[in-house]
Amino acid sequence: MKKNQTRPADPAQTATAAADRDTKERLLKAAKDLFIRKGFSGVSIREIAREAEANSALISYYFGDKEGLFKGVLESFVRPLNASRMAQFALLEKQADITVEEVVRAWVAPMFLMPKSLNASPVVSLSLTLSAEYDNLSEQIILDLYDEMNECFLCLLERCLPKASRTSLVWRLYFLVGAAMTASRPRTKSVQKLTHGMIDHQDTKEMVHQLVQFAAAGFRALELQTPKPRKTTR
Repeated sequence: MKKNQTRPADPAQTATAAADRDTKERLLKAAKDLFIRKGFSGVSIREIAREAEANSALISYYFGDKEGLFKGVLESFVRPLNASRMAQFALLEKQADITVEEVVRAWVAPMFLMPKSLNASPVVSLSLTLSAEYDNLSEQIILDLYDEMNECFLCLLERCLPKASRTSLVWRLYFLVGAAMTASRPRTKSVQKLTHGMIDHQDTKEMVHQLVQFAAAGFRALELQTPKPRKTTR
């Protein structure tokens, strides 16, 4: 065979790779449906395998254990969301002037304006069920999946709000996460009652707009705060 000439693909290897992908996808789908319905602790490895029509040993082979499978399920939703956020952050980084609203919108909008199969609802359901049962695992997943993206978000905010402390910005980010998760969970009856039917709960663009304005005002308020006088020691 000549140098640099590409070897033809091995049909057996190609078929094996395709079978592996199919099995992993079936396991992830079965696990997602069961975790959302029953929570992390309410689902067994065997139940997931039975739902996916796969051998339970394959969960260990592909994901290590049930925790690894759960992380794989959550990651399948979070990665596209964060990729969209990071792409928008990169565009903002190139601009000479950016606003707090633009930065917050880049964080918020992908949660709600992406296709239904990739939006925030499954992420919220999975995150809440895990947080209620396994705080340590939840914290590790947050570190692994969100910290790099949130660091970029905070750096952009520091450009907009040079007088704000990192500590205060992190607190506001913490509150933004809570607000976004709450907005992701339908509250149709309550919203309709409190607004006397004036809010269209299906108007996602308006909800994103309101959430961005709410969060941006909270971040911007940091620049308006009067610093506390330092205590003098004698």
